[in-house]
Amino acid sequence: MFNLFKKRVTINSPAAEKFTYGEPVADEDLTDLRDYTADGVKIDRALFLKTVNKHIKQTGVELDDEMEEMLADYYEVVVRSNANINLTAITDPEEFAVKHIIDSLMLSSFLTKSTKDRMIDVGTGAGMPAIPLAITHPDHRFAVIDSQNKRFEFVKFATVRINICNIHIGRMRAEEAGRLALYREQFEFATARAVAPLNVLTEYCLPMVKMDGCFLAMKGDNYQEEVDGAKNAIFQLGGRLEEVREYKLPSGEKRSIVVIKKVVPCRRDLPRRSAAIKKNPF
Repeated sequence: MFNLFKKRVTINSPAAEKFTYGEPVADEDLTDLRDYTADGVKIDRALFLKTVNKHIKQTGVELDDEMEEMLADYYEVVVRSNANINLTAITDPEEFAVKHIIDSLMLSSFLTKSTKDRMIDVGTGAGMPAIPLAITHPDHRFAVIDSQNKRFEFVKFATVRINICNIHIGRMRAEEAGRLALYREQFEFATARAVAPLNVLTEYCLPMVKMDGCFLAMKGDNYQEEVDGAKNAIFQLGGRLEEVREYKLPSGEKRSIVVIKKVVPCRRDLPRRSAAIKKNPF
């Protein structure tokens, strides 16, 4: 397990210098220090929640007090952990709220209250979009997989710290998971915010989707070229392009969700091994 407080405090203040070198610090100064991460980033939970609540209507999610507290806890644990693990370049509370939380919750329109769907987040990184969705949809079940041990350990730590009980966490490569009975065709939805091309992501994700389920690929506004390049992959994996939902974040960035429906079971030899996918993508 990693140590969140491994680095020395780098806040430029007399109180921070005393704290760093073990000298006595007044209680009021120590309280101020707790508002900063180990690498000097200020934690502002109030501003984070104000920004989330300002834009939450766009996602269709209704937050209660417990959800708000858990989202704020998640923001804080990601930003504090970021001092020692490269989780995100976004640490500003307003930017984090919009580009991580609001963007993740745009998938909420696919999760209906009447059906307790299961969703897998492939290559989850810091836990997005799965953790924000799990917080705001406690009746649904989520799974996350990531091949990097540090990120796997972080997601485990974060779910325990925030007390999230509806997430299964696995450390493995996506193509390995797609061949295991535990994951293969077990989910109504699979999603990925990964930067890999859509044709590669389709081979990673669609084998884990049930018949009539969907792969929801989160992309930017330049999705058309990727969609055109993924037509063969979608066909080979038994999918069909259903739609592309476009939206704009409050910060102005254009985003899209490419919806690929599973209409035919995947061949047993898919997904291929990683080397074959990279060498000869569909």
